[in-house]
Amino acid sequence: MKLMSDLSARGPIRVAVIGAGLMGSGLVAQLNRINHIDVILWSSRREESLFEKARKVGVAEEAIALASTVEEAKEAYRRYGIALTVDNALSWEMDEVDVVVDCTGDTEAGAIINEHSLERGKHIVSFNVECDVLLGPYFKKKAESLGLCYTGTAGDEPGAIMELYNFATFLGFRVIAAGKGKNNLMNTEATPETLAEEAKAKGLSARMLTSFVDATNTMVELNAVANATGLLPDVAGCHGLHANIDTLAEAFKTKDEGGKIENKGILEYVMGIAPGVFVVVETDEPLIREEMPYLSMGEGPRYVFYRPYHLTNIETPITIAKAFLYGEPTISPDKGYVAHTVAVAKRDLSPGEPLSGIGSDSSYGVIVDAETCYREGYVPIGLLVGDVKVKRSISKGEPIRFEDVELDRRSELVKMFTKEHEKFYALPISPNMV
Repeated sequence: MKLMSDLSARGPIRVAVIGAGLMGSGLVAQLNRINHIDVILWSSRREESLFEKARKVGVAEEAIALASTVEEAKEAYRRYGIALTVDNALSWEMDEVDVVVDCTGDTEAGAIINEHSLERGKHIVSFNVECDVLLGPYFKKKAESLGLCYTGTAGDEPGAIMELYNFATFLGFRVIAAGKGKNNLMNTEATPETLAEEAKAKGLSARMLTSFVDATNTMVELNAVANATGLLPDVAGCHGLHANIDTLAEAFKTKDEGGKIENKGILEYVMGIAPGVFVVVETDEPLIREEMPYLSMGEGPRYVFYRPYHLTNIETPITIAKAFLYGEPTISPDKGYVAHTVAVAKRDLSPGEPLSGIGSDSSYGVIVDAETCYREGYVPIGLLVGDVKVKRSISKGEPIRFEDVELDRRSELVKMFTKEHEKFYALPISPNMV
């Protein structure tokens, strides 16, 4: 395998992992099993959690100490092969680091990590889809101008969908739909409080589980695919179809065929096929249509390419190697800002109330095309970070607009988004709005 031989010849790749949650700790554990990719710095905001996970993945006890400066991190790396820290900045300040992997899932943290890491010459591998859908095209362009790679990861659902999409389009098939399964029945009224017990049983944070159940996570992941492919949902927020693998092709009948779908070339989530990802395709070539039933792909005219798993952090080493060796992204926002995941009120909101974003009790996300978002002045849900206040009454189920809220003036994410997107909005995002 060329990737393995090239890695052996040019490695080791020296990696900084930011985040010690499920994705971060799982990635470190997996990289410990792989030759020529070394985690030399591991950062997390919570010392206790970082030390617990470090012990769990086999970091030597004498290495369980915090590095506060670059010099301390370098010394820990020299002595133990890894440095631990609660200061994310060491990941870009440490010259030895080649690739920074963002496992935070925090939009504010992601913006800062990407900006500074690229400026210091680090390739970026991001699990932070939430940040990518806000500023990914900006970071992609910045990375390319610096000769670096900015990429989402293999194993995460957007990356897994992208692999199927590339497979299908390279072979000349026409993509009718692309998407993913959804595990939980959608409930846009879900809150961290109502899901606290279930989250504890599953070993998840209550906010993370809330973002799964209210479908914000699904919207964000499909948003990343939209920006990479140019595909859009058939309707805002998707239909939310119900199907199994045997009925999946049939589920994408168009209205003129007696189905629900208006357009072809769409994004969708489907109840009944999780944890899989899929593309549904067509071909006009008669010989191929004759061959597909012989290959057990069905009678057509639609055929399904389906992957029944995605291994999240376990597959990320492939992305790290390709990014470093070839500058090749697994998924990146090549089409620009095609869609946004906008905030919708979970309940009636009153002036003066604090307002929270992803996984909260006050808003959930819905994917819409970027043109609509800009024209209507909708707020992408990932911008609701820090100290956000409601300025005008907002009814339950109503999309939240910039004129409805006061965003956090201190947020670096908001400042970057404002500068990047002001030219797009019919309603300008002026400095006094943030």
